[in-house]
Amino acid sequence: MISIDNLTMLYQNGKGVKNISISIQDGETKALLGPNGSGKTTTMRSFMGFLKCSYGILSVNKIDPISNPVEAKKIIGFLPGDSRLPDNLSSETLFKFAANARNVKLDYALELATNFDLDIKQTLKKLSKGNKQKTAIILSLLHKPKALILDEPTSGLDPFHQRTLFQILNDFANNGTSILLSSHIISEVEKTVDSLAVMKEGEKIYDQSLEGFKKMAEQNNTSAENQFFDFFDKEKSFD
Repeated sequence: MISIDNLTMLYQNGKGVKNISISIQDGETKALLGPNGSGKTTTMRSFMGFLKCSYGILSVNKIDPISNPVEAKKIIGFLPGDSRLPDNLSSETLFKFAANARNVKLDYALELATNFDLDIKQTLKKLSKGNKQKTAIILSLLHKPKALILDEPTSGLDPFHQRTLFQILNDFANNGTSILLSSHIISEVEKTVDSLAVMKEGEKIYDQSLEGFKKMAEQNNTSAENQFFDFFDKEKSFD
């Protein structure tokens, strides 16, 4: 289980996130939705301890990721929005290093590479953006984590490999993994998530099941995508 309770992290300019509370149960996949700058990445990086929050009670499977980061990271798979992997190394070398560091076998990383049609022998500087993203995704998954924090995981992936990714994530969820993934495209995630939270200007403005979200769209006689856009129409209220 992933739990974020009243997370507040403000930058010097006063922007950031305020009083964010989100929970993801075992086997649940939650989408964190919002446009660029809404606070999705800040929330995730604060949870991982890469940003220092001014307040927040955080836990993953009852482990505090801030006070006990080593134990927490053993069970978390994290995909940053900008992975910045070393261009002079091959995917295979990175997988071997990560597998050794985590004391797991390489087999699962190689299986995922096959599923993603990834040439692991090429150095990253020779790979496309999509293939670099596949490499970063596999690095976050190869130790079969109990919790996943994925920042814009579909970035750079073509529709075929987006489908592959969501099939893999569904398998993880079916095995009890808690998954929090961010996106700004509702159509990418509505086929795989159980619930969604919407961020706007550093605050959470909506958090319900996907079924409830779709029902609201149906009642408003609109599509799920248009319902998402309506959250950012200043003339409308969803209190």
